[in-house]
Amino acid sequence: MALYAAAAAVLAGVESRQGSIKGLVYASSFQNVKQLYALVCETQRYSAVLDSVIASAGLLRAEKQLRPHLAKVLVYELLLGRGFRGGGGRWKPLLDRHKARLKAELARLKVRRGVSRNEDLLEVGSGPSPASQVPRFVRVNTLKTCCDDAVDYFKRQGFSYQGRASSLEDLRALKGKCFILDPLLPELLVFPAQTDLHEHPLYQAGHLILQDKASCLPAMLLAPPPGSHVIDACAAPGNKTSHLAALLKNQGKIFAFDLDAKRLASMATLLARAGVSCCQLAEEDFLAVSPSDQRYRQVQYILLDPSCSGSGEMGRNRGPESHRSRAGLKWKG
Repeated sequence: MALYAAAAAVLAGVESRQGSIKGLVYASSFQNVKQLYALVCETQRYSAVLDSVIASAGLLRAEKQLRPHLAKVLVYELLLGRGFRGGGGRWKPLLDRHKARLKAELARLKVRRGVSRNEDLLEVGSGPSPASQVPRFVRVNTLKTCCDDAVDYFKRQGFSYQGRASSLEDLRALKGKCFILDPLLPELLVFPAQTDLHEHPLYQAGHLILQDKASCLPAMLLAPPPGSHVIDACAAPGNKTSHLAALLKNQGKIFAFDLDAKRLASMATLLARAGVSCCQLAEEDFLAVSPSDQRYRQVQYILLDPSCSGSGEMGRNRGPESHRSRAGLKWKG
């Protein structure tokens, strides 16, 4: 089943530090982003438990064609999830051959640790995950609307607007249907952790961009004025590019480079939904571009953010070396 293969690919990418869970999920070709994200997060949450059960049951030794990350996803579904979706495809018969042994090893693990529930197997600090406690940041796309109109829309939907935050504690204290304005970024709304806005009409219409605060900082720090020519050197999946366009008010030019064709295709969809009209996409290595190329003679600003600054957020499953401070690189020729 495509869901399990996609989840395994995301887990492998996170482990090899190719990106964050969120970034890799959105870059995948699997269409149900919400379903994929939930499966990856829960599998990652129980990662140590699953590794122990799989090793004790000898699953990978018995099934040579089964790769470790896919095995982890499948065993999660079998033992801890909702069961195989869509019939489980060709993997269900394979896992059924080992079902009794896997269940037995899970039961033995509970006995050894003196617990009765699956949740109790999680190490201290494993649940809820840090990412699940991070507020939901939402950037108002000023190419299509303004912050006041977005706030009014949510208020009409029954949300309670708390005004501008004065401290980080205000953000951490958010609960229920409350939201607040970020103390630093004037178009950034903050909702309680786990608020899901993927199906919200303002998001689907491109009026809102679901973008972590760390990802909003590079464009804000670069601050190119309207009419500027800007290079976005590592552009996909496009949230920061759309932020640049909003700062430019679609006046000027953005040259957006990325080497991944699939991510660029997704980026083109995002930019179209956001109303961006000043951007030129290039499936090209920015480092291979000639500085003397006349197309870039008016460029005075470069945004360079490798890898995505979202890696600076909590719960991105990155090592300390990936949390080095990154910001937009401002270049004036």
